[in-house]
Amino acid sequence: MIKSSTLALLSIILFSGCISVTNELPSYNTYNLNIYEQNIKSTKYLEKSINVLEPKTITSYNSKNILYSKDNLEYDKYALNKWMDRPTKMLQKQMAKYLTFTKDYKYISTSNLKIESDYNLVSQLVDFNHLFEEDKSYAKFTIRVYLVNNKNEKVYFKNFTYKKICMTNDALGFVKTIEMLTNKFYVDLNNFIISSIQ
Repeated sequence: MIKSSTLALLSIILFSGCISVTNELPSYNTYNLNIYEQNIKSTKYLEKSINVLEPKTITSYNSKNILYSKDNLEYDKYALNKWMDRPTKMLQKQMAKYLTFTKDYKYISTSNLKIESDYNLVSQLVDFNHLFEEDKSYAKFTIRVYLVNNKNEKVYFKNFTYKKICMTNDALGFVKTIEMLTNKFYVDLNNFIISSIQ
């Protein structure tokens, strides 16, 4: 009798413990960066191919965590909000996608493919952050781009820096604002490439 009571009690405790653990696990939001199709414009067709390499960056920027900082001093991450992929991987895919959609080039490839190209697009992600200053917040995005001619090794360089006030002071407000900034960057990047190549 004691054994069966003890066994029943242990089963109840174990079962209720499993239920309480699953009830306490919060879900989190996952975000991706999208291209605004209305921004895609064919500028000038060039019979050139470009290999878009994954941007380099410091480890803290290159995680699925969405980062925010207070006065550029203290960095932290949103607990219940994450990126779908690492920022450098998302940017590589979106740069290649945008440049392909413009139809300005013979072809665009990514570093995952072993295809010879006329140019390599090498970049360094310097800032990809949600910055809080007093009662406002900003999306900050800085990327250095190096367009390397694979035939003569000539390098064209440009630093792209963007900062815009967020619509709301939360992760979603940051995601929407950084998406605007990255879309502006894709247009600026294409203009930079065309002016460098021609």
